[in-house]
Amino acid sequence: RLRMYSVSKDYAMDFKLKLIFQLVIYLSWHQLPCTGIGERIVGGTSVTEKKYTYFVRLYYQDVFLCGGSLVRNNAVVTAAHCVSDANVNELRVHADTISLRDEGIVRKVKHVVISNLYNERTSNYDVAVLILVSAVPNTSFTAIQLQKTAVTAGTKCVVIGHGSTKESEYNPVQLQEVRIPVLSRTACQRRYAGVARITRYMLCAWELGKDSCAGDSGGPMVCKGQLAGIVSWGFECADSRFPGVYTDISRVYTFIERTLERFK
Repeated sequence: RLRMYSVSKDYAMDFKLKLIFQLVIYLSWHQLPCTGIGERIVGGTSVTEKKYTYFVRLYYQDVFLCGGSLVRNNAVVTAAHCVSDANVNELRVHADTISLRDEGIVRKVKHVVISNLYNERTSNYDVAVLILVSAVPNTSFTAIQLQKTAVTAGTKCVVIGHGSTKESEYNPVQLQEVRIPVLSRTACQRRYAGVARITRYMLCAWELGKDSCAGDSGGPMVCKGQLAGIVSWGFECADSRFPGVYTDISRVYTFIERTLERFK
């Protein structure tokens, strides 16, 4: 089942206060170690040309929030935790840009669709579809195709975002990319045993010194040219013990396709 999500002005204010609180915590990372589950690119390189034209940035009340992927000229796939508390009227999508200094093409959001299976506490089924008020010009992007089948462990995938390049640093101005191999679910479950639950809707990736980090949430994990994962959560950044965790697109494919069909 689908749930249309829009919130009251009071909720919007609560969300803004939460953002401010998170920003204070984030700016304090250079003094305090990060020890909890985070919205988690470390070990990557800067993207200097517009080769990932499906990548978008999400802003809430003019504050950079998360990444996302254009799967249609008026539809974005991102993480549910990025937008579950947001007032849809305050959300903006910035496309056709690889620098925080370039706002690119800006679009308002008409609908935020989140499945009833989403669990904020466990981050299970962490996916949302944003339907835009108006389409992004076809000359400015190429929609990314969705991965329908499970990605094989060991497959090298690309993760893209404006997240921290180190736990102690701010978001980089330039878009970042990093290649990370997929880890089997069984191996990932062993790593997180006694710490957090890895469900069948999650996909893990890990390589020493490489990871997504704060600010990458909602952004794409691309395997063989298709959207295979959504940056979801993890413990710290590039931690040798804990892999990055992503929403497995092959497991939420039907939800995304039905939502796109509903708003055709």
